Amino acid sequence: MIESKIINCLLNSDRIAIVSHENPDGDCIGSMLALYLALTKKGKETRMFLKNNVPKNLSFLPAADKIEVKEEIYEVFDVLVLLDTGELERTGIKNVQNCYKKLINIDHHITSEGIGDYYYINSSAAATGEIIYQLVKLMGIDNDKDIATCLYTSIFTDTGGFRYSNTTSVTHQIAGDLINMGIDFVYIINKVFDEMSLSKFNLLRDALQTLELFENNRVAFLTITREMFEKNNASRDETENIINFAKNIEGVEVAALFIEEDGRIKVSLRSKYYVDVAAISKDFGGGGHPRAAGFSINSSDISQIKKRLLQRLKSDVK
Repeated sequence: MIESKIINCLLNSDRIAIVSHENPDGDCIGSMLALYLALTKKGKETRMFLKNNVPKNLSFLPAADKIEVKEEIYEVFDVLVLLDTGELERTGIKNVQNCYKKLINIDHHITSEGIGDYYYINSSAAATGEIIYQLVKLMGIDNDKDIATCLYTSIFTDTGGFRYSNTTSVTHQIAGDLINMGIDFVYIINKVFDEMSLSKFNLLRDALQTLELFENNRVAFLTITREMFEKNNASRDETENIINFAKNIEGVEVAALFIEEDGRIKVSLRSKYYVDVAAISKDFGGGGHPRAAGFSINSSDISQIKKRLLQRLKSDVK
């Protein structure tokens, strides 16, 4: 059983590093922290690395301050655990391919194929946090409130508050078990989804002014420019969930959020009922889930990317 092999590899290693994709979300952060806390509880020397800072709305999570922000990793670890992505390149960290003796890959994206010495890819899991939940249980760790808080955040965010189609009965069973461990799930929900910094509020206000509707209002585009970030003193992580304001418009099937970054355009895609945005993202070099996916392109020409994406979407939303 692959879970047992992964656990044996981890528990028989002295120095462990955990990494995940750049521009981290709730599943990424929650999964990292839960695994870190579990391994630390087992007496393992464990460190966590990301290219970007922890998003403000997730900084309340236990051990979030232990995550190290690095452009490059120079050390060599016994094991490197790659979470919530199937590509080392997506970490955005230089030299990451040379910093381990063994590689473990854990992910739930349908576009992931698995890499490394051991990999566990379960596309039926609603979040990578569901897989970490199983591994923590198999390690014999029960009723740890801090780990449960991180896992609930992971699952709650990646299911859109249990609203996305990736939510299953197993998802709800796991969430129930985590609640039974005594977590303050109301506080978690408020911190993750409801509270908003003034800078994010102002960024949202400006983004909504860019709304474009196409194909009889079945496709909605929003744009966030570098100037908007600067004007509102907002950070990249504060774009989280802004796309949902476009997706939630009556009649819209697919929403896209275009974000200007240094030398490239990041595109997030969401669909409501039937369009497979993971397949669309894959055509542009990205990936994700059928209802939530994304890609990035090295370009500064948003208008051209919009034209290409709209052309690709026309046949899907008919």
